Parts: sequence; C-alpha cells; structure tokens
Amino acid sequence: MVSSTPGPDTPSRARLPATGRVGLGILAVLALVAAIGPSLTLDPYAQDLARALEGPSRGHWLGTDQLGRDTLARLVAGSRLSLLIGVGATLFGLVLGGSAGVVSGYAGGRLDGAFTRIVDMLLTFPGVLIALMVVAVAGTGVTNVLLAVGLRAVPVFGRVARASTLVARERDSVTAARALGASPARILVRHIAPTLINSIVVLAALQVATAILVGATLSFLGVGVPPETPEWGAMLNTGRRYMLQHGQLIVYPGVAIMLTILGINLFGDGLRLALDPRRTRGVLLEL
Repeated sequence: MVSSTPGPDTPSRARLPATGRVGLGILAVLALVAAIGPSLTLDPYAQDLARALEGPSRGHWLGTDQLGRDTLARLVAGSRLSLLIGVGATLFGLVLGGSAGVVSGYAGGRLDGAFTRIVDMLLTFPGVLIALMVVAVAGTGVTNVLLAVGLRAVPVFGRVARASTLVARERDSVTAARALGASPARILVRHIAPTLINSIVVLAALQVATAILVGATLSFLGVGVPPETPEWGAMLNTGRRYMLQHGQLIVYPGVAIMLTILGINLFGDGLRLALDPRRTRGVLLEL
C-alpha cells in the first residue's frame, strides 16, 4: 500500500492554505492603498477648523478630525508609514540579529555562550519596553521609531538563526565542506544560510505584524512619531480625547490596525503550514 502523504519534495508542500491566501489578499489591498492611495486622496495635513469633527460627507467620506483634516486621507497616508516601520524594522532586525545568530551558532565556544546569555537577557524584557528605552534615549521621530522597533527584533531573529545553525552545521554537506578545506565564510554562505530560509522567512512575515503594532503603541503613548504625523497609533492617541462624542476617530485607525495585523498573521501562519505542514498550531503575536 502506497501512502498518500506528500513527500518533502512534492509541490503540495508549498501550497498556501486558504487562510494564507485570504491574508495575502488583505496585504495586497493594503500595499495597493499604500502605493497609490495618497495620490488619490486629499492632503492629510491640510486643516480646516470650520469643518472640524464633521461626520462623513461627500467632501470627506470618513469625516474630519479635531483640526478639520480629512480622516480618510490620514488613514491612507498612515498605511504607507505603518508598512515602512513594519518592513523596515523587520529587515533591520533580520540582518543584524540573523547574521549574529548564524556566526554565533557556527563558531560555538565562548562567543556562542556570550551571545546566548545576551539574547536570553534581552528576551526577558517585553519588546515594547525595549523600544520605549530606545526612544527615551534617541528621541521621537520616524527614524528613531524604526530603529527602536528594529532593535526589539534583533534577539528574536538571533535566537532562531542560532538554533537553526546549530542543526545545520552537523549536516553531512557541512562536514564534507569543512574536510575539503572550505573557509568558514564559504560554508556559512553556501551550505548553512540556504537551510535557514524557511524559518527566517516565516518569522520575518510574523515580525512585520509585531513591528507595526509596537510602532503604533509607541505613537499612541506619545513617544513615537510627532502627533501631527498621519500614523495610526498617533491617530488613536489624538482621537481618544473625543471618543465619547466622536467615536469614529478611534474606530477607523483601530480597524485599520486590526485588519493589517490579521492579514499578516493569516499569511504568516499559512506560510508556516505550507513550508512545514506537520505544524498546525496557530501563531501568537508577541510584544
């Protein structure tokens, strides 16, 4: 009797599940809005105090905020900034943490011991707390928020890259390359790095969601981007003062954040199942 379970090289192994395709669809819409939306909407910074706190109308489809700025325009502009922070911070953490983790895992010895202790220490702190400490030193602004959120992700990528490298360095191909006199750099690039792609790609997809949420949290707390910047967390921060009479000011950015996080997590979870169908557990967003 022949088993119908797909082998490791069958095409079905890489097939994205339905939930993953739903998440991918949400992300595609978000990317489209971020790419062309700002050119189709009003100026997100333009103020009209005479029309402050208006409801939806033909001129302002989602109404205006306390300064008469178009809510839809600010939501659309915020999508671009949120994606910039999410993707930029994740790439920063991936490059720095991933590289350090690979080198540490391959080198072993005292270097690996010191790296492990540092990573374990950093991971005992909530990611938001690490980001708060960074902006407390560096100050507010988009660049500093991106740096703070990215540094939060460094130990996360470092731990995964190190663990995967410890497994990969014991493979026959790595042992053979070492016996043939290949340099450590060549072994890392040609034999170890390719084995990390699956785990790192899935982790990166999920870390984008966490980065967006942490960035929005910093802005909501007033230590992220400047209040006048069209960013979802900053919109929540200013809108909360009027939430009893004008609840839409916090509903719209809140829904935008929720849908974005949902889309990314559905896609990331689907990607995880496609690359390793034996794993069926869901994904928990970790701040």
